[in-house]
Amino acid sequence: MDKSSIRLRRIVISAVFLSISLVLKTAFSFQIPLFGQNGMSIGISGIFSILPSILFGPVYGAVTSGLSDLLGHFLKPMGPFIPLMTLIAAAGGWIRGCLWKILRNRDVRRMRIAVAVLSVLLLLFGICNMAFLSADGIDKSFYDRVRMDDIHTERMHLVSRLLVARTMNMKDPSGNLATYLFFTTSGLIGSAAFGILLLLLDLLISRKVRSNQGGGQTMPLLLAMIGSGLIVTTLNTMVMREMVYTSWKMLPFVVLWIPRVIEEILANIIKTYFVAVLLSALNRQRGIKEMVS
Repeated sequence: MDKSSIRLRRIVISAVFLSISLVLKTAFSFQIPLFGQNGMSIGISGIFSILPSILFGPVYGAVTSGLSDLLGHFLKPMGPFIPLMTLIAAAGGWIRGCLWKILRNRDVRRMRIAVAVLSVLLLLFGICNMAFLSADGIDKSFYDRVRMDDIHTERMHLVSRLLVARTMNMKDPSGNLATYLFFTTSGLIGSAAFGILLLLLDLLISRKVRSNQGGGQTMPLLLAMIGSGLIVTTLNTMVMREMVYTSWKMLPFVVLWIPRVIEEILANIIKTYFVAVLLSALNRQRGIKEMVS
């Protein structure tokens, strides 16, 4: 099969997946309110807009994801059209394709070990930070209890010293300290829990999808899909906070970001299972195998 025929077939198959995605987005998707606004979209259309990036690479992923967002808005509007959101969706398809291209041929066993080691390290750092901050009396109300002139950072542990030195001269010391406290304690522990969850999901999905049908690809799929999803969700939250829902500016970014991240992770876990099943079925087709990048 020559290159032009392969390219044409990739375009046709991507167009079919795009069409299925648009039908599902129009008929089987809905919005969940977040702080009084349509903050989260729930649906299964993403399963099919994801496949071109996995099968054919980042370019096809970017085009399909971008068109899915653009055409989906005009078929079923759920707010004002923001071109930047479409560009972010296209970037998400590009990133997903790139991550999959990098990870798909990696040693899965080493990847699992790396995730396990990183999770343990993050858990230890989070617990140690929590202990050091507690010993130094650093919490959300620290600046309400202690006057600036009475703060002596040289007596504190390293993490406490860094956070206080970073926030004490800011416009909102208490608010910024609370944000840093979250990321250095709960954020690290939550990331460790997320890594452990990835390992458990990899084990579960691999058992459901037999190894000879693509079950061994679940860890790269999980990392590629959740990684790109988190980037897109973070950027979308920033755009919606600054350009769409002005009332969100009154809330800390973390408060808006966490529920959207949880929804994104759960949605991508479900999508990973279905994509793994579809990918294993498509991989058994000789014609598809010849076109896969």
